[in-house]
Amino acid sequence: MTTRVHVTGPYASFKSLVRLIEENRVSAIPIVDQQGVPIGIVSESDLLLKERRRELSSEDLLHLQKRRDERGKAEGSVASEIMTSPVVTVPLETSLNQAARVMEKRGIRRLVVVDKRGRIAGIVSRSDLLKVFLRTDRELHDEIANTVIPALLISLEDTVVVEVHLNMVTLSGDVDRKSDVEILMRTTRELDGVVGVVNNLSFKWDDSVALPVAPASLRRDFRQI
Repeated sequence: MTTRVHVTGPYASFKSLVRLIEENRVSAIPIVDQQGVPIGIVSESDLLLKERRRELSSEDLLHLQKRRDERGKAEGSVASEIMTSPVVTVPLETSLNQAARVMEKRGIRRLVVVDKRGRIAGIVSRSDLLKVFLRTDRELHDEIANTVIPALLISLEDTVVVEVHLNMVTLSGDVDRKSDVEILMRTTRELDGVVGVVNNLSFKWDDSVALPVAPASLRRDFRQI
């Protein structure tokens, strides 16, 4: 994430918002209250609605509420009238995978990251999320071989070979249980920077199949005392 975040208050003027975006070469400015807690965000697209005032004045029955919201932003002169609120935030401990899912689900381009007090700690953009795929094959190989596999597999008989090419991971070898394969595949797939995982693993026994349980006998033996 970007930790140096330029913010402003709800009464910042339209012109000052434009200046902040242009001078700092960012695409959005978080709006915070007096405690530094984010209450909204103003993006370039929000500001550009000002150029579409004539177009937005026409009625659009198919998108009436959206058109009203855009018209209100276009007429706004301070941040509180222009910003998108509430702002979508995530806590510091959010993984990149989780952040990507939130962005996709909410249809947004950036997330405001907050600390335990709810104050801004940084901003994560789509470009930030894509940077993890620039991790080298060697970095991914070492993390999987030296950290992931030893943490998940406890059997000394497990032998897993890791190959990485263009961030595609291939796992091959033998492990003890079928569940070991599933856990190893899922954990590797969720690593930051992994594009995909090819499963060439085999297992000794299928622990997903329940063993048959012998029915308890209802017959009672009575002995004469």
